Amino acid sequence: MQKSKLLNIILAVAVLVLVIQLVNKNERTERRSAATAAAIKDTLLTKTDAAMSPFKKKSLGVRSEVYPKPAFVIGTYDKSGKANIMTAAWAGICNSDPLSIAVSMRPATYSYHNVTESKAFTVNIPSSEMARYVDYAGRFSGKDVDKFVETGLTPVKGEYVNAPYVKEFPIVIECELTTYHDLGSHRQFIGKVIDVKVDEAILNAEGRVDVNLLNPLIYGGGNYFETGKYIAKTGESLHDIDGMPFVPDYSRKYANEILEVIHNRKSVRHFTEQLVSKEQIETLLKAGMAAPTAANRQPWKFYVITERETLDLLAEKLPYAKMLTQVQTAIVVCGDMDKAGNLKELGYWVQDCSAATQNILLAAESMGLGAVWTAAYPYEDRVEVVTKVLEMPENHVPLNVIPVGYPTGEDLPKDKWRPENVVWKEKV
Repeated sequence: MQKSKLLNIILAVAVLVLVIQLVNKNERTERRSAATAAAIKDTLLTKTDAAMSPFKKKSLGVRSEVYPKPAFVIGTYDKSGKANIMTAAWAGICNSDPLSIAVSMRPATYSYHNVTESKAFTVNIPSSEMARYVDYAGRFSGKDVDKFVETGLTPVKGEYVNAPYVKEFPIVIECELTTYHDLGSHRQFIGKVIDVKVDEAILNAEGRVDVNLLNPLIYGGGNYFETGKYIAKTGESLHDIDGMPFVPDYSRKYANEILEVIHNRKSVRHFTEQLVSKEQIETLLKAGMAAPTAANRQPWKFYVITERETLDLLAEKLPYAKMLTQVQTAIVVCGDMDKAGNLKELGYWVQDCSAATQNILLAAESMGLGAVWTAAYPYEDRVEVVTKVLEMPENHVPLNVIPVGYPTGEDLPKDKWRPENVVWKEKV
């Protein structure tokens, strides 16, 4: 009898504890829900007057308000083998295995008949700088004009399908027609992806397309747009906090993309074997030459090294440039004393070339590249090494050597903000 009573007491206590836990959990959930609602309300109240009635919808009827739409340029051949392009916004990935792209066209278009006959097409993805070509390809018909001749673009015969692609576009996709569907105003062509070709200049260290470097053109509301800034990696924006999903506000991490690049810049000393293109190096040099310069003297000279033997020799002789053995390219920023003229004794060339160097480092970060400033000047022995190895004239003084390549990801930015380093002279 005593044993039975003891078991009943234990069971009652267990039930009581369970009830208390459930009540506490419901209270926490209600508090979180209330806090979330309050946060949403506060956020909405900070928006413009047009958004003062949250979640109030207005019916617009049947409209194609899906954003963003792609701005694809479709390449085809007609019966005579003439290359043609047209702009298509009614398009996108429609299957993963086999990877397929759907493109919808009206029967009135020239390309509609080309695809029907040739059983192939290419999808050419433009960068935002190519808006004028995309617009032209969408405004005129291949029945009336030769769009390649008029735009100056270069048609290239597809390697795997009977369709041309546009040489100047950063991404081209060759597709083989597998089926089509007559939907009403449009025929939807389904093309199996046979091959994808991408400009090396827009690939990251993993060999994938860097969307920031591509800067694809998109379409919406009768206008062309750029894609906008990076927010977060897939999967990183969702965290589990106290059992509840929480999406942090990544958009407030930096005020703009320039500040994001500045704060993410780091000295990269570990590189992959991926090559950096000549076009990428020229982009870095243009950024360097955009730096401020005293009296507009522009007292700089840039040496670009791609010779393996020279890179290895500098790595051997310079104490803090051993990472030159990992890269295929380096930039040496020099002061040109002839250009510095009567300002060289004041050291303005050092300031100007330092500003140019910082521009190069920031540009590298913005392009997904890695770089690091390794000093030559003011160390006489290092200046002598670089001068002799590169056989520089006497009027060129090397300020630094910058290895450039694709980072492995081992090097991370440092938070250098120190409030104690700031002296405020405030108005009383």
